[in-house]
Amino acid sequence: MKKLLLLLLPFFLLPDCAAAEKIRIGYPSAGSLISGQIGAILERTDILERNGLEGEVTPFLYGPPMQEALLAGHIDVALTSEANFVNLAAKFPCKMIATLGSAGRIAIMVRNDSPIKSVADLRGKTLATVFGTSAHYPAVQWLLKAGLDPAKDVKLLHMAAAEGRAALIKGDIDAITMWDPFVEDFIQKKAARVLQHNPSFWTTTVASEEFLKNKPDTVVNFLLALHEASLFLALNKELANGWLSKTMNVSPAVIDKGSSYNSNYARAKKLKDISIVPGKELLERLKQIANFNLASGLLKEKSPVKEKTDLSFAKAAAKKANEFKSGPATVRIKDK
Repeated sequence: MKKLLLLLLPFFLLPDCAAAEKIRIGYPSAGSLISGQIGAILERTDILERNGLEGEVTPFLYGPPMQEALLAGHIDVALTSEANFVNLAAKFPCKMIATLGSAGRIAIMVRNDSPIKSVADLRGKTLATVFGTSAHYPAVQWLLKAGLDPAKDVKLLHMAAAEGRAALIKGDIDAITMWDPFVEDFIQKKAARVLQHNPSFWTTTVASEEFLKNKPDTVVNFLLALHEASLFLALNKELANGWLSKTMNVSPAVIDKGSSYNSNYARAKKLKDISIVPGKELLERLKQIANFNLASGLLKEKSPVKEKTDLSFAKAAAKKANEFKSGPATVRIKDK
């Protein structure tokens, strides 16, 4: 039996005669906020069906397998991060078509009992990050800003996220660059403290160019579903955070705090409050990461992020969304 949830949401239903269009979606179920909750909502509710879509929603524990699935043509759309889009755009015919906004903080953290008080104090110390991710670029920028040469003054190590967190707790490394909800998890457990943080790193919604070319109307309907799922999240934080908590192994309260940096999550009350159109800040961040990845040798050629950004679908979806007036609508929650 399916559960029903009465919400103040608009209907985006297509006429009864319209056949549902298929779409395959990947999302991070254990590595990222906002994309994680939205993916779970699409998987566990009938929001896709309400928008005329037959969705195949696949959770991925980590970013690389999801990128590989997009490269292999196993999914059409990936809910991912800013850095992952930069890497994908360098080697695959895809485009960024939307953003779900901020996924929380990126931060350099040290153990609570560490004598290190500032980024400048990392001279001669070991800092772990995940090369090529959204945590890599800001880590290097903070070191440079503190007057440190990342290649000489600090031992910068590549470590998988979970490995790095464990190494910090054991004292095997001096500092780590990580993202929410793990930043907040360490803070609440009093296991580590923040030296420097960026209040926002960005999500990106990336689709294969083949899918965009062959099914443009389906893409717009999918982005309408993202509007609705984003509002569902804003109005049902406890429910959606509880779903994500089971795969991220952190508490719903930690997820809530990390997600609070997202403007849709924090402030949306109506559909018109939702924004998924990428803005200047994200577009500039993508350019910076692309330049950094080329200069650091992570990519052999500069990623064409500008050329592979298409805002037309998100703008079309936003226009349609604003044409609807909110009214009572029943969202069905599927049994899991």
